[in-house]
Amino acid sequence: MFETTVAVVGTVLTEPRIHTFTDGERVVSFRLAGNSRRYDRNAERWVDGDRLIVTVHCRRRVADGVIGVVGERTPLVVTGRLRTRDFEAASGRRTAVEVEAAAVGLDLARGNRFPGSAERLAAWSGTAATGAGVDRPDVAAARDG
Repeated sequence: MFETTVAVVGTVLTEPRIHTFTDGERVVSFRLAGNSRRYDRNAERWVDGDRLIVTVHCRRRVADGVIGVVGERTPLVVTGRLRTRDFEAASGRRTAVEVEAAAVGLDLARGNRFPGSAERLAAWSGTAATGAGVDRPDVAAARDG
């Protein structure tokens, strides 16, 4: 069977849903939207391009890791197998795009949206305003051995 592995960078659109099957297997599912961005030189600004919306299914250890960490508007990087599923809806024939997640990670490039991240950064750096943590003695001692 042909399998396509993808990496989708995006934002969670829905709160994760936990499904537990009779055999005890847990699956966590959520919708993820990824946008392409490009710089419009004429307008001198960044503009949104095409949008991809996928349903992500997490099983086993990935599901356990997602529970309690991922919520609506969480920026993520998801890698896994891409699949499409055709189904009949009231509006006609539809296609669902799904990713069977092999790995899910927080997108740290947009990490300021994580609960408590500002407090952790301030505690690490000494003071958030001055950025004094760069020369903290305990960090230097750990670094220098």
